[in-house]
Amino acid sequence: MDALQLVEMTRQRLVDLAVSENYLRNPALAGAAAEIWRGAGEQGGLVSELWIQGAFPSKPSEDSLESLASEGLFPQDLCEHLDSTGKFPAKRLLFAHEADAFRHVANALSGEKPSLVITAGTGAGKTEAFLLPILAGLWKQARAADEHGMRCLILYPMNALVTDQVTRLYELLKDQSTLSLFHFTSETPETDRNVKPAEEWNPCRRRSRQAARLNIPDIVITNYSMLGLARARPKRSCCRFSPG
Repeated sequence: MDALQLVEMTRQRLVDLAVSENYLRNPALAGAAAEIWRGAGEQGGLVSELWIQGAFPSKPSEDSLESLASEGLFPQDLCEHLDSTGKFPAKRLLFAHEADAFRHVANALSGEKPSLVITAGTGAGKTEAFLLPILAGLWKQARAADEHGMRCLILYPMNALVTDQVTRLYELLKDQSTLSLFHFTSETPETDRNVKPAEEWNPCRRRSRQAARLNIPDIVITNYSMLGLARARPKRSCCRFSPG
């Protein structure tokens, strides 16, 4: 898109509209008004000064899921599964902040729980920066025999983001049986009998709150208000919270 051309087209359309909507019988007066409206914003023009902000692409890295798997930092079978879905090709190069985040977590000392704050533009892989380390960690460490609670809680501020991200995660994890997930919002059905036909997901994704309580998932995606409900009314929530 040519921003300068767009501004000029917008300016001309607005001036034409103003001239037609504010008809002046005197041609000289009409021309003077049109000239003012066509001018700079601070002098009475209809379009103010143009502001342009440069958007620079994120810096790529030399890492991919395939290269991380070859170093033993990412589970090889998980790499192959994600590649088979077509949603995350094994050879796709990661952005630098994605690779840095993964290596920071992968190289953490045993028992250490590193914290990360990641900022990047829209579509630059902020989700992958935290999701890939989570999936790798859960995939490598199977649920213990005496472990009954969920193992990962992902919080978003709004239902729309929960729905978007759980759909994205399901596309990555469907057709496998190692990890399970569940979305917990006010719209989540209480039992499987209330599930809509469009929500007949693969077994890795729980369909209702009852199903999540009976077979607690590894990953729960919810929002802040539902988290408060789960803590205050655990018997009516989706699953139990386990310490640590």
